[in-house]
Amino acid sequence: MLMPMHELKAIYEVLFRDGVMVAKKDKRPQIKHPEVRDVTNLQVIRAMGSLKSRGYVRETFAWRHFYWYLTNDGIVYLRDYLHLPAEIIPASLQRVRKPAATLAFARPAGAACQNLRRREGDKAAERKQTGISPVLLIPFHPDLPFLHLCPPLLPPPLLCLLDEDHTW
Repeated sequence: MLMPMHELKAIYEVLFRDGVMVAKKDKRPQIKHPEVRDVTNLQVIRAMGSLKSRGYVRETFAWRHFYWYLTNDGIVYLRDYLHLPAEIIPASLQRVRKPAATLAFARPAGAACQNLRRREGDKAAERKQTGISPVLLIPFHPDLPFLHLCPPLLPPPLLCLLDEDHTW
């Protein structure tokens, strides 16, 4: 399919920047691609088909969407085509640096929970005197699903007091 060079270059730039490309299986010429400005979905599908036939991308199709992933040969080809230096790599190959706050959650649970056990040892005597057993209720957060593995790193949890028969 013939297409202007600036549109082909825009498709290749988005593909190289992200390392992947997604397009809905909608080949009507009036439908524009959501990620590449002023380029139709049909042009993206055809350009990716050309790269696929040369082995530069790997294609997957699911739920009316095409997914293309750059191969190593494709990275070399697009670097040469777009005149990019070797230091620039697609986002799919870059390692994500985690901020220091999230690295605290990555500590082993045993080492992090030792402080809690020490504090709980002091409170055990207090609980025996009152006859009430505390239970920690950890609120669930959808962005951090593994918080329950290491309770001492949480913000102050809710402390509910239960009777000995564990009723409210």
